[in-house]
Amino acid sequence: MCKSGTSFVPIAEAAQLLETTEMRVLMMLKKNELQGKMDDDLWYVERSSLQLCAKPEAADIVKPGGCGGGCGGGCGGH
Repeated sequence: MCKSGTSFVPIAEAAQLLETTEMRVLMMLKKNELQGKMDDDLWYVERSSLQLCAKPEAADIVKPGGCGGGCGGGCGGH
């Protein structure tokens, strides 16, 4: 788990800094790989947790031999 800080960035900026998607950042928050807070229905990520965490690799997002499984198989890729 990453350590907490006091400066927060919007989730879109966090995704850009990590060179990934907003969905992946939300998943990282859920897994406590990043620290953040929700304010007025919007997520914000602690800047210090971005600096201490490694950027996600493609293998963290895409399952071997698949697209990641989020489409439910309707895309024809499964």
